[in-house]
Amino acid sequence: MSREGRSSRNRVSILNWMWTILLACIPGVNIIALFLLAFLSKKQPKRSFAVAALLLMLIVAILIFVAFLVFPAELLAFGDWLRERTPLQGAGMPLEL
Repeated sequence: MSREGRSSRNRVSILNWMWTILLACIPGVNIIALFLLAFLSKKQPKRSFAVAALLLMLIVAILIFVAFLVFPAELLAFGDWLRERTPLQGAGMPLEL
């Protein structure tokens, strides 16, 4: 097969990439869509994108888990601080800075 034939077969259109990135932004749907792309996609660029995105998600999840193990009191104090500064929805209290 010629080089042009291979590159056109693996080429992904801009609209196709836009739908892929949109799906990757929806919580919950993104994990399912990325696993499907990683294992079932026939196009190598889509497969590579899905594997890279899944690896990045895994790395971030591990870093968050380690942060909760190393700094539990600081993270809980930060959560309390955020709750004090953020008004509850429908409470009618204005945000004070």
